[in-house]
Amino acid sequence: MSQQKRILFLTSCPLVWGGSEELWAGAAMRLQQRGLRVFTGRSEAWGDGRRHPRWQQLREAGVGVNNFSVSGLGHAVPDAFRRFLPRFQGPVLRLRCLTLAAKIRWLRPDLVVISQGQAYDGCFPVPLPEACQFARVPYALICQKAAEIHWPHDPLRTLFRQAYREAAAAYFVSEHNRRTVECQLAMPVPRAEVVRNPFMVRAPEALPWPETSTDVWRLACVARMWPLEKSQDVLLQVLAQEKWRKRPVELSFYGEGPMSVGIQEMANWLGLTNVRFPGFTDPTEIWRTHHALVLPSRAEGLPLAQVEAMMCGRPVIVSDAGGTAEVMHDGQHGFLAIAATVAAVDDALERAWQRRSEWPALGMAASRHIRSLFPPDPCEDFANRLQTLLERGPGQPTPPAPSA
Repeated sequence: MSQQKRILFLTSCPLVWGGSEELWAGAAMRLQQRGLRVFTGRSEAWGDGRRHPRWQQLREAGVGVNNFSVSGLGHAVPDAFRRFLPRFQGPVLRLRCLTLAAKIRWLRPDLVVISQGQAYDGCFPVPLPEACQFARVPYALICQKAAEIHWPHDPLRTLFRQAYREAAAAYFVSEHNRRTVECQLAMPVPRAEVVRNPFMVRAPEALPWPETSTDVWRLACVARMWPLEKSQDVLLQVLAQEKWRKRPVELSFYGEGPMSVGIQEMANWLGLTNVRFPGFTDPTEIWRTHHALVLPSRAEGLPLAQVEAMMCGRPVIVSDAGGTAEVMHDGQHGFLAIAATVAAVDDALERAWQRRSEWPALGMAASRHIRSLFPPDPCEDFANRLQTLLERGPGQPTPPAPSA
């Protein structure tokens, strides 16, 4: 490129760091190495977040880390006041937009990339796309998860529709995400693409099959402790059935989260003695000792736990949520539950149990299949897409009319 391009990555993740951050952060590092001027920031208040190792890693690589928090500008909207949004939205969004637009213009980016953990959390309560429109800077959206259980409120539909309509590109981690957003907004999303998230396992091929000399089949549920979406409660109710109590099955819940105590207490209350809670562990190490993944989610984007288990050569028992069914075939790479219900998950587990002698072969097929769908380095692939977008010179979106 004839002149040094400038790109700004903004994240709306409420956590200091989450799994949804890995894609944009990896692409930011690669673009910085290519000679672009790269900036980052988050819309949430920092607190102690600046000291997180991943943010420090970005700084050490030369990436500019900036403050885009608008705390104190009416950030929180209590549920009790959501019915007043038409009245409340205008002055608050205008103030946030002006503040954020000034910060964006100060960095003079050629493109802003807005990373959203969900489909709309980059648009409200902190309106990052609208701020870019006010600043007359092109922006791209990343949607890490869109779910039928998360619908946009009617007073905000115009804001969300405009955000996707005016984006220079909209990146979804599954086709399901794209279709769900289009249905909820009742419009096609222009310039939409599906991208892949980076995976944490570094196994060039399927791992050796674990020992089964003890005749215990070890299952792993690898997910954030968040039953609202990950449905650990459903899985516990399935295992509480008499037939599963009698079978040589052991389940380990790997993960952390704000509801871990409640999940453990539920397991104790149900009297389950074959359930373990090891906490967070490197995924490659999990699949050296476990035979299959069980993930009965109610909502997903495309779960990396499923991708990583398949990479390591393990069959997956998952619910049809988000993009889970897009990267596996029922009966060939694992077993698909039609919903995150006790009956449906029990049916999938039962089918898996009856074919447990085939699990090694299913795992090998899963490893080959998932590798055919994912680039070797998803962050490099995403960096290439963003650089192409920069070189193509995305047109400036039309500035919005002030919110009423």
